[in-house]
Amino acid sequence: MRSARSLVCAAVQQRVNPQSAQLCRFCAGPSVGKTERVHVKKTCGRHAHRSHFLQNSTTVRFIWQPFCKDPHPVTSPVPHDAKPAAEVVRERGRAGAAHKGQQTRATILDAALSLASQMGIEGLSLGALAEVTGMSKSGVFAHFGSREELQISVIREYHERFEEEVFRPAIREARGMPRLRALFDRWVDKVATEIDSGCIYISGAVEFDDRPGPVRDALAGMVLMWHGALGRAIQQAMELRQLRPDTDAMQMLFEIHGLILSLHHDARFLRTPGSMDRARTGFERVIQYYTLGSARPSPGEVAPNAAASGVLQTS
Repeated sequence: MRSARSLVCAAVQQRVNPQSAQLCRFCAGPSVGKTERVHVKKTCGRHAHRSHFLQNSTTVRFIWQPFCKDPHPVTSPVPHDAKPAAEVVRERGRAGAAHKGQQTRATILDAALSLASQMGIEGLSLGALAEVTGMSKSGVFAHFGSREELQISVIREYHERFEEEVFRPAIREARGMPRLRALFDRWVDKVATEIDSGCIYISGAVEFDDRPGPVRDALAGMVLMWHGALGRAIQQAMELRQLRPDTDAMQMLFEIHGLILSLHHDARFLRTPGSMDRARTGFERVIQYYTLGSARPSPGEVAPNAAASGVLQTS
């Protein structure tokens, strides 16, 4: 059986000069004539080779190229705009450092939020936070820059967690009364988890009610955003005719917020048993008052759900 190289040489010989039939020194097959200079494609694996030899004083040049299933070498094209390897390594290093910095900042904020819940926003300081986290004071300063920025960051972090636990789950409920009830119920649940730690909104209001500045502005802005969410839920309930058309949305919001303030005072400060149930009973009374078509309760009268709970006894 003739080799592949012999077959290739024979094909070239037949194409160039069928009458010249000499033996090729390379593959022992027919070679080309004296005067022809021919490029012959050969197979030798995966790499191209070049061989030169003399035959009857005529140079015949063979160029070896792959002659396999995939005639194209396996290579990875390099884009013209590819970055040097050193620059890629530097960018990866910077990305890793940024991620580590974010993790460190999150750890500091978590510790700061815990401190603020116990000592108040005004009790936050770079030195106290450095002691709690085991970091240097300069390390904490590098993430916030000032005590004021640290306090504002803690307020924002608290607001983000409040939204995650209270607002976002409640907003998935249907518009109107289902959503308004979910907002209040989750707000009560949030207060229940803060009996030992305290609410940043409430304690911060006591600290900064008469102290104008960026910290007070940040705190007031977060509280107003929450009030806005409650106000929209009340307005939607009115649009759906689930509340009386003459409902005063701001008055209703004031009464609902008042229930939360009373709950925080009785549950955290006085440690009064049953404060959670009383808050929910008060909410039902507010809803009954503003519900479309329902009679306004007289003094001492309790909403049906509140009476069923047994928290308040009717006379």
